[in-house]
Amino acid sequence: MDTGVEHETTTATPSQAAMWWLHQRAKDKSVYHITWRLIAERAVDQAALETAWQRVVDRHDVLRTSVVRVDEDVRLRVRPKLRAFVRRVETDGPVSGELLGLLAEEAQQQPMSLEEAPLARLAYVRAGDRHELLLTVHHLLLDGWGLQLVVEDLSTAYAAAVAGTEPEFEIEPEPFQRYADRQRAGAPWTADVEYWRDRLAGASATTIAASTGAEFVPGAPGVVFRHTFGAPATAGIAALAKRTFATPFAVFQAAMHIVLARGGAGPDVTIGTELANRMTPQEQGVVGYLANLCLSRGHVADTSTVADIVTAARDDAWATIAHQAAPYPVVFGALPEETRHRLTDDCPVGLSHLGPIGTGLALGDIGLALQPSPNRAARADFSISTWEADGKYHAEVEYNTGRYDRATADALLADLETVLAAGPDQLVGGIEVTTRSTQARTEGGDAVAAPAGHPGSDAWRQVNAVWAELLGKPPEGPDVDFFNAGGNSLFLLRLSAALEDATGVFIDAVEWLAEPTPRELVKLVAGTEDGPGDAPTTTTVSLREGTGPHLHLLPGAGGSPGDFRAIVDALPATWRVTASREQEPATSIKEMARRFAADLAAEGLDPDVLGGWSMGGLVAYEMSSESAKPLVLLDSPPPVGHTPEPDDALFAAFSSAFASGLPSIVGEPGFQVRVLAAWLAADGQPIPAETLEERWHAYARHARLGESYVGPAELPVTALVVGADLDAAGCEDWANRFREPTVLRTGADHHGVLRDDVARQVAAAIAEFEKGRLV
Repeated sequence: MDTGVEHETTTATPSQAAMWWLHQRAKDKSVYHITWRLIAERAVDQAALETAWQRVVDRHDVLRTSVVRVDEDVRLRVRPKLRAFVRRVETDGPVSGELLGLLAEEAQQQPMSLEEAPLARLAYVRAGDRHELLLTVHHLLLDGWGLQLVVEDLSTAYAAAVAGTEPEFEIEPEPFQRYADRQRAGAPWTADVEYWRDRLAGASATTIAASTGAEFVPGAPGVVFRHTFGAPATAGIAALAKRTFATPFAVFQAAMHIVLARGGAGPDVTIGTELANRMTPQEQGVVGYLANLCLSRGHVADTSTVADIVTAARDDAWATIAHQAAPYPVVFGALPEETRHRLTDDCPVGLSHLGPIGTGLALGDIGLALQPSPNRAARADFSISTWEADGKYHAEVEYNTGRYDRATADALLADLETVLAAGPDQLVGGIEVTTRSTQARTEGGDAVAAPAGHPGSDAWRQVNAVWAELLGKPPEGPDVDFFNAGGNSLFLLRLSAALEDATGVFIDAVEWLAEPTPRELVKLVAGTEDGPGDAPTTTTVSLREGTGPHLHLLPGAGGSPGDFRAIVDALPATWRVTASREQEPATSIKEMARRFAADLAAEGLDPDVLGGWSMGGLVAYEMSSESAKPLVLLDSPPPVGHTPEPDDALFAAFSSAFASGLPSIVGEPGFQVRVLAAWLAADGQPIPAETLEERWHAYARHARLGESYVGPAELPVTALVVGADLDAAGCEDWANRFREPTVLRTGADHHGVLRDDVARQVAAAIAEFEKGRLV
């Protein structure tokens, strides 16, 4: 955590600030994480790895950096010191490759709070004789080149730690803060910006025609796969490069231009290219985010040859290198508004060439092999990274699965293969492709529809007017996405300022980014929600109607009324069953009991019996201390206060409700939850990690409440005490608190009392208990 620690701060670079805004609007914010999944040739010395990682974190300021918004500035906040640690997952038994892949995906997905350093995480996975490293960083702080440098330094530090010596690094790195300060001071970009204004005049971003009707949103669901180009394409790349003196990357750009032009987008196509932007030896040693987005524009005529298009792409690439230093957000902001609208600020199709990035990796003398990126979200419609290895060209393809199917992605690659293999003298007009392409932005109609619940309201009229002023026409509907309608990050502050001038209401653009629609703006301006407001909530739920005895149940820590399903199903058909569920976090067992009892009374309910499992038994006990209701206690600990369990032991108890045989996990609870999610998914029982995390937080809070609860020494009621993990002493403690206790010991574990045959046994015991109580 950053709290209470003195920091150095500096303003983020323009590219970092732009990514910060994109991060805010991304549906899945892990889209801006980079995870390198590295398979190690043999076992890793864990102590040496811990030492080495700390050395690397100490060495590079960017690994101790967080990103904050101060007023309207995005700033980098650097901690002078940071305790680094390596998370671990270990199991002796063999595991599937699917599980290891899911672990990498969950490591990638685990949220990062930009406001809290570190924004880099390292995990070691040992599964039998398989060994992997998972290195995850936020792209806002590191690009691929910088990540390569981090792994190289980790290798040096690891070798030294194994040998028991101090690491000797080749160079002393320039702090990223210094590079950022130079960017803030203003590099000589004027000529570069003018070049791009001229180069992009009239340009429109080009993309692949979507397979569905979904619109592009950063962080939409995505998938990554790898492709190896065939021998004809590989030979074609070599022939084109030799004929035109072009780099392989320029050849790939030309091939993409041809596919998009022939696919229906027209002769003028524009795509994004990501360049390393490291022109000096000093910059090449900086660990940080220096990469820059530059646009590659091609003019493709049917009468041109493939070699002609490659030559043009070569010339464009050389000019791009000369003018790549101007940050794309600066360039974008200098373009005419009409051009900005047509280009978009999130570039739907992107190409990059990795060169040596991701190759030659090692940890000391242990070879490392980089695996496909474990992304589940897409930065663009299509992002394709290429590299050469073993005499072949390879590509890693990331695409938006909300807009495209795999067949569309395969068709695009097949068309690229066709173009690359066509031969230098092939006329473009003679190349047939199956890919369908289009401009990323097309003009729409001017129909206006007010959000439901706000027709003709002042708030809607104000939003409508400001929207039209910024984007040139009113919104086409209440749920149109601001960015898909032509907005961009540069308009956000203008939007907030214009609405504040018009309404007197301050609109925080970040708050709106989660759903950037007119409907949500109206809510923020009006300070209301659609409709008459939320209905009052109650903690009481009905599990079954009936005319017989009324049993009210209290779930265990982090549990829900659904946990009692097997018991409820096995009770006599006439029984009525209700349960309580927490709506707002309580601060004590007594507070929880008071809330549940008040809601029961408010609904006119007066249960005959109170029952609870685990911590729920303590809540039932506290409720009975006021109502004198008979009790059913299912493997609940006595209310005597308990020594707090260590967090790891608490998580082990939580996870036992979902799976057995879990690996040993060392790491913060968020990481432990991700490992559990991967384990369950590999076992065919997928539960979203977000759901598990919610349950875990509730479980941990409830468990701590239970540990601190001390109840009355005795109650003048009858009780059925069911023991599973609860030992004989615990059962005796409970029995001594009641007037006429009944004790049932089961052979089940703590969760088993709610399942299958044991649940039916418990239900029968509850029915018999109630019958005996009435005799």
